[in-house]
Amino acid sequence: MKKKVKAKAKARKRAKVVAKNKPRRAKKIIRLAQKKSRPKKAKMAPAAAKKVVRIMGHGQFTVDARTLKRLNDIDSELVEMVASEKADDVGFKKKLAELNQITIKHGKAVEPGEIVRSDIILPSADLPVDEAKKLFVGEGVIPEN
Repeated sequence: MKKKVKAKAKARKRAKVVAKNKPRRAKKIIRLAQKKSRPKKAKMAPAAAKKVVRIMGHGQFTVDARTLKRLNDIDSELVEMVASEKADDVGFKKKLAELNQITIKHGKAVEPGEIVRSDIILPSADLPVDEAKKLFVGEGVIPEN
């Protein structure tokens, strides 16, 4: 912190000396000193930006917020399909396979030897509708965050 204050003071002294001869250069020196003394923007926490998704039988994948939104939309469709009385097994499996494929395609695979806690667990594509009725209730398997 003291180094930044000293750097600013030094830049101002230099700017005063230069200001007598070249006013434009003095302004530039002051701007450069201000840029250096500004705190760096904090990067978004990785946990907030990305989630770890496990597909049963396929491994883990890290997905970004955009992909997570797409997954959530499909998850909502699956919840609606399961909630209806006439749950179509073929249509359900197709949507579930799409959910898994988007995760595999747009996600980054976590190294097999790395141990990471999964934020979301997706069932495999061969899950029957009867068992899915237990999982896809309320928000579904992907939370609305």
